[in-house]
Amino acid sequence: MAIPDSNEQARIGEVTAADSRTITAQCYELYQAPPLGALVEAGQPRAFAVVQGIRTEPVDPGRPVLARGRHALSLEQIYRDNPQIERLLTTRFDALVVGHEGGEGISQLLPPSPPPIHSFVVVSSPGDVRKFTEGLDFLRFLVNAGPPLADEVVVACLREAAKGQPDREEFIVRAGRALATELVGESARLTALLRRIRL
Repeated sequence: MAIPDSNEQARIGEVTAADSRTITAQCYELYQAPPLGALVEAGQPRAFAVVQGIRTEPVDPGRPVLARGRHALSLEQIYRDNPQIERLLTTRFDALVVGHEGGEGISQLLPPSPPPIHSFVVVSSPGDVRKFTEGLDFLRFLVNAGPPLADEVVVACLREAAKGQPDREEFIVRAGRALATELVGESARLTALLRRIRL
């Protein structure tokens, strides 16, 4: 009898493209991507990445999505009347690699190599999020990711991480100090980020 993988229940998808800085994952279920800013893990040893973009698109790029709801009363009715839709669409997300697990524990540096294609992707547990965010050096990857989404991802990531902290206020203060170090000379950007993280 096969022994189930301990992460089997937490799997949300698989890596379908990867390089040193980013991974793309396809979700097993339509519309079931983790939220923007969530910390995810892929591969063994684990690479850690922050979700920076989510999209739902045709499985076959040559078959564009067609409008089907002219006479439908709700979105649910469209899916009920057209059950094939869920087989024609897929949800994917991109995540920025911000660290990895090595012989000395978790490092907030790029891994020596990206996770293999078809590596399982899981959302980090609250405990792993707390452990990973004990250090905040990974924020430099996010603030330097470039427009248009860098600041949106920073805010989303820190708000997601703050949910599982034993002392949310202390975490926000630490994060603010780390951002201030990364954003020297960018006071307006820093102020805007801090204001939005506290909302």
